[in-house]
Order: sequence, then structure tokens, then C-alpha cells
Amino acid sequence: MNKTRMLFLCLITVLSVVITASGCSFHKKSAQSEIYTYSDETLEQLLAATYQEGTFIFEGLPWLISKQEVIDKQKLIQSDDDDWLIVEGTFPLNASIKQTVIYNFQDDQLVSGEYRFATSDNNHFAQWGKELGVLLSKWLPKPRTENIEILDQADISAQQGNNLLWQGVDRSSMKVSLSVTGQEDYLLLMHVASPLPEREGLKK
Repeated sequence: MNKTRMLFLCLITVLSVVITASGCSFHKKSAQSEIYTYSDETLEQLLAATYQEGTFIFEGLPWLISKQEVIDKQKLIQSDDDDWLIVEGTFPLNASIKQTVIYNFQDDQLVSGEYRFATSDNNHFAQWGKELGVLLSKWLPKPRTENIEILDQADISAQQGNNLLWQGVDRSSMKVSLSVTGQEDYLLLMHVASPLPEREGLKK
């Protein structure tokens, strides 16, 4: 009787250890996944606001609208500078990535915009760049410069100052630049510009 009871208690103890270890392993993997993996939905939100029907746009807005129209449509706060609006990014990325969105104006017309993503975590930056590269290759045609595979090693490409350039059917464009800042942050900059003929034709 005592022998049977001891065997039963030993079995319960072993099972408890196995279940606890499995739980820790699961939570550890889940935490790593949360830190370094982004769903396609998150990055597709970014691309949907940037590329439509073969042309590049910014924040889903038409080019050459006035600064006040941008403020009204995006519900932004007026700034003292006539040439740009700077706001914090809102894409649901990991908190360690600092996001900045910049609207650039010329003669009170929206002519370009920038998404800036910065982090001091090189591993995080490398993983994010790799996932962005996969999605860009699905959404966009081949870039005019470099190879999209530079995003497979985004941290190394940032140290080398590499960049990619796409041009839309209307000559709008997007340039993705990788660099390391003076504060040793890894920076990915997406600069989206209005069609060249329209920009050259702006009237003063």
C-alpha cells in the first residue's frame, strides 16, 4: 500500500515538473515572437497607405493638397513651420521602434512625405527589415536600384548606408534608406515623393 502510494506521488511530481517546464518554454517562445515578429496585417497597413494601383502616395492622401487640408483630413495640430508637419507614427509596431511621420510641403502643397523607424536593437532591426523585405517583394515591382535582398541583413546594410528606389507609373517614387545615426540607432527611412512632372510644374 505504502509502495503504491509512493509511486503515485512520484508520478504526480514528475508530471508537475514536465508541465511547468513546458509552460515556461511556451511563454518564453511567445514573448520572443511578440518582440521580433510582426503580422503581415501590420506591415500591409503601411504599404496600403503608400502604394496603390502602380503609384506611390503618402498616408493615403492625394498629392498637392494644401497643408490645411492635410491637417483636417488627418486630424493633426497646426505647426508654425510652413514647410512640414511632424507627428509620431501610429503603426502597431514593437514599442522599441520609434516612429516619426513627416509631411513635406512646397508652396503650400503636399509634395512628399517620410516614415522614419529607429531602434537601438540591431537584432530587432534585422528581423523587422527581413519581414518588411518579404512583403515589399510581394507588393511592389523590382526596385530600380540595388536588390531587395539587402533587407535580409538590414543591420549590416544600415552600416553600409544602402538604399532602394522604386518609381511608379506616374513617376511618383519611394526610396528606402538604411543607416546608423550618430546616437547609434538603426534607422529605416521611407521617403515617398509626388510625380516629378507635377512637382516641376508647381507655380509660385
